[in-house]
Amino acid sequence: MRAIILCFIFALVLVPLSSEAQDDSTFPITIVDATGHEVTLESIDAIASGSGDVTEIIVALGLQDKLVGIDISSTYPPGLDQSIEVIGFARRLTVEPIAAVQPTVFFCTEICTPTVVLDQLRELGIPVVIIPDNPEPGLDLPIKKIEMVAAALGVPEQGQALAEKLRTEIGWTATALSNITDEPPYVLMVYVRGTRLQLISGEGVPANDMIEAAGGIDAAADIGVNGYTTLNAELILTSYPDIILLMQGGVESAGGMETIYDIQGIAQTPAGQNDRFLVYDDMYLLGMSTRTGSMLLDLAHNFHPSMTWELQVQYPYTLTDATDVTITVDAEYPIATTNDELFDVVQQLGYHPLRFETRTPKSIVVATLDDEWMALREDGETVIVVNSADDIASVANALGVSGRGEALIARRK
Repeated sequence: MRAIILCFIFALVLVPLSSEAQDDSTFPITIVDATGHEVTLESIDAIASGSGDVTEIIVALGLQDKLVGIDISSTYPPGLDQSIEVIGFARRLTVEPIAAVQPTVFFCTEICTPTVVLDQLRELGIPVVIIPDNPEPGLDLPIKKIEMVAAALGVPEQGQALAEKLRTEIGWTATALSNITDEPPYVLMVYVRGTRLQLISGEGVPANDMIEAAGGIDAAADIGVNGYTTLNAELILTSYPDIILLMQGGVESAGGMETIYDIQGIAQTPAGQNDRFLVYDDMYLLGMSTRTGSMLLDLAHNFHPSMTWELQVQYPYTLTDATDVTITVDAEYPIATTNDELFDVVQQLGYHPLRFETRTPKSIVVATLDDEWMALREDGETVIVVNSADDIASVANALGVSGRGEALIARRK
């Protein structure tokens, strides 16, 4: 039986940033959007989003309760369509369902069409904000999206925090790849819709950036393919991929994986011979939004069997810390650090740690031998003591991620 990898192995939980309700003094706000239009927003009491990537950002900024309309690609967080009106599809917009939810602002991206609908919405007095979706910035694209959405919604500080969080997560992949020993695989992105549209993508599109940042070689770009081009057997065999990358929605629209296996030439490639098909949720793979960092780690894990970076912590785990105290960590808790050096190391090991002064009652405190930790233990707090922040292996062991420690040590050499 053919083995298909449905890839949802690693996904960071999208936790909305706290966002205070905007008072009347915040608005009006005027911004210039990705198309050069100057847009003035009087209110964000009723937000409509025409693209799933934008919806993810709005939710992550803590403004889900302001959403009154979403498009069909707004599948994350799951269940949004159960409580929010679905207003169409980004590439085939119509005026009526958008206008029906009476939005005070409509967000979409540069791929949204037809443009005449956007003009009609403007004529109705609905502010339209177009968010960048040009792939030229590469992995900076989701950052640009976040910054513009946050600016338009009057929450620039939350936008800066979310952008920094994403930058940190993207950086984790570079660390995870620091000590791999296997050769980079040749990866081919195959885009299918229905039974007639079959494309491969090469240089200049988001898949190219994702493949390369995850430690793969874009098989189509390697043979000179730019953008999207029609798939044929000659291109398949010339690119000769080790792995074929697919979107779940496309596979389903084509009738399932049997259709993919039957594409001429695929069975003769290493990917076909070894059943190396990676199938991801469409927006997770190419949404270029809040989950891009976790997507890269997921890809890197599947590209490189020798990668030591653990995607998930295996609970419970037990360790003996620098004070010879044996500690068992039975579940995921917030991690707080007692100094800036530890904070940086814990962050580079794949966490979003808390500063000591912002710890919660359930936090696990990571401290060094030189810190004041004895009183914390006496007060009943869980404290793991490490030799020093420079002892990366000790810190990683304290967090149950010794493999991440190996990768970080390799990156720092």
